[in-house]
Amino acid sequence: MTMQHHDELFLAIGRLEGKVDSLLAMQGHQQDQIKAHDGRIRVLENARHHFMGYAAAIGAGVSILVNYLGKIFH
Repeated sequence: MTMQHHDELFLAIGRLEGKVDSLLAMQGHQQDQIKAHDGRIRVLENARHHFMGYAAAIGAGVSILVNYLGKIFH
C-alpha cells in the first residue's frame, strides 16, 4: 500500500468517526426530549385522573342530593 492510500483510509476513518459522534449526539438529544415528553405526559395524565375522580364524586353527590330532594318533594 502506498502512503497516499493510507492517508485516504485514515481520512475515511476520520469521517466515519465524525458521523458516529454526530449520530450519538443526536440520539442523546432525542433521549432527552423523550424524557421531557414523558414528564409532561405524566403530569397531564395525573391531572386527568384527579379531574375524573372529582367529577365522579360530584356526580355521586348530585345524584344523592337529587334522590333526597325527590323523596322530600314527592
